[in-house]
Amino acid sequence: MLPRITIDDAKCKVPLDCGKCLRVCPTQVLNLYCNAPPQKFREIDPSHYRVRGVHLLACSLCMECVKVCPEGAIQVAFGEGG
Repeated sequence: MLPRITIDDAKCKVPLDCGKCLRVCPTQVLNLYCNAPPQKFREIDPSHYRVRGVHLLACSLCMECVKVCPEGAIQVAFGEGG
């Protein structure tokens, strides 16, 4: 079974300003996702970036991402009752 990693986007508003969860994960499970289409010769507004769990098989359930998140935006669950 794979863990379920949930990130509350309402709490994690601009992950580029923080990025603590991205740096602390020993297996690089978390990654940045951009929900805006690229525009030629324009920068993408940082508020369009989101953190997502992408390499779930590598998750060791260390919970470091949950501990380090200053906003309490990350939840990790494992098992059927989660």
